[in-house]
Amino acid sequence: MKRKSIGSLHGNLAAIADHVCKTARDCMVMVWVSDCAEVYADPDAAADRISQHNIVGIYSMGMQSSDIIDDLLEARRERLRAGMLD
Repeated sequence: MKRKSIGSLHGNLAAIADHVCKTARDCMVMVWVSDCAEVYADPDAAADRISQHNIVGIYSMGMQSSDIIDDLLEARRERLRAGMLD
């Protein structure tokens, strides 16, 4: 099954966080980042199928967009430190 990215760590993190907040109103959502910095919000994902270093967080109703942005910024910083982003 091909998943559709909801954005990139190179892009607008606020827009990604807003999308996650809207999705999390109805169900829990796991947000993860591919090795190519593409961000995915997957309500059906099982954490055991995603490498732990790729998981940004698991969010549910009531999450603040600013908290999700902080988590995405940390994921971006980690990849910059590791030389995975230019």
